[in-house]
Amino acid sequence: MAIKVVTDSTADLSPQVAAELDLTVVPLTVFFGDEAFKDGIEISNQQFFDRLTSGGVHPRTSQPSVGEFEGVYRALSEAGHEIVSVHVSDKLSGTLNSALSATQQLPSASIELVDSRLASLGLGLAARAAAICAKAGGSLAEVSQVAGDVASRIEMYVVLDTLEYLQKGGRVGKAQALLGGLLSVKPVLTLVDGEIHPFEKVRTKRKAHERLKEIASNGAPWKEIALLHQTSADEVEDFLSALAPLSEEPILSEKIGPVIGTHAGPGAIGIALERS
Repeated sequence: MAIKVVTDSTADLSPQVAAELDLTVVPLTVFFGDEAFKDGIEISNQQFFDRLTSGGVHPRTSQPSVGEFEGVYRALSEAGHEIVSVHVSDKLSGTLNSALSATQQLPSASIELVDSRLASLGLGLAARAAAICAKAGGSLAEVSQVAGDVASRIEMYVVLDTLEYLQKGGRVGKAQALLGGLLSVKPVLTLVDGEIHPFEKVRTKRKAHERLKEIASNGAPWKEIALLHQTSADEVEDFLSALAPLSEEPILSEKIGPVIGTHAGPGAIGIALERS
C-alpha cells in the first residue's frame, strides 16, 4: 500500500515540483467580487497580481470545502492508498479544519493530518519532504513524522513592500502594532507558533533585503533554504547568489501564489530556512 501526500495551494509549490513528487495539491479559492478562481488552476500569478494592483475590488480567499477534500481523500483511499495531508497553519486559515471534517466523513480511510504551523514555501518544504519520504517507501507514521519534523525545524522571515494587503486580508496577527505611520519603514515579519509576528523594523527596502540575507548568513549552514518572491528578477537573482553558499541543498525558488499574494501583496520577498 503506497502512501500519498496531500497539501494545499498555499504551499506555493510549482505544478512541476508537485508532479515530480506525485504530490496532490488541493487549491484554495480567490474571489474578486463574485468571480471565483481556483488558486493556481483558474488564475495565473501574473493575472492575479495584475488584478490586485489595478485598483479594483480587493480579493478575498477561502479554504477548500469539506467536499473538495473528501473527494481527494476518497479517490486516493479507494485506489488503495494511505494519506498524509500537510497544511497551512490553522491560525492563518480554515483549511486544516476542512480537511479534518473530510476525514470524519471517511472513517475507513487511513489519513494523518499535519498542521505545519507555516505557510508558503515553509509549508512547501515540509510537504515536499513528506512526498520524498513517501516515494522512498516510508510508512504512514514515517511520512507523517518527516512532515512534522521538517516543519518544526523551519524558520520564516518575510519583507513586505506594504502592510496594506495584510491588513485588508485580516491576517496581521501579532504584527498589528506595526500598522500606522510606517510609510518609510519596511518591517521584517516572522512566523511564531503559526502566527505572524513582527521581527524587526528596517528603514528602507534595500536595508530590509540585506537584513534577510544577514539572518540567513548568521544561522548558516542550513539544510535547505527556500526563496519565496513576488518581486523583480534582479532582486531574485541577487538573493539566490547570496543564499546559495548558505544551504546544503540547492535553493528552492518559487513565486508567491494568489492566495498568499492576497495578503502579502506585490513586492514581497521572504526566506524559509530549515535547520539541520
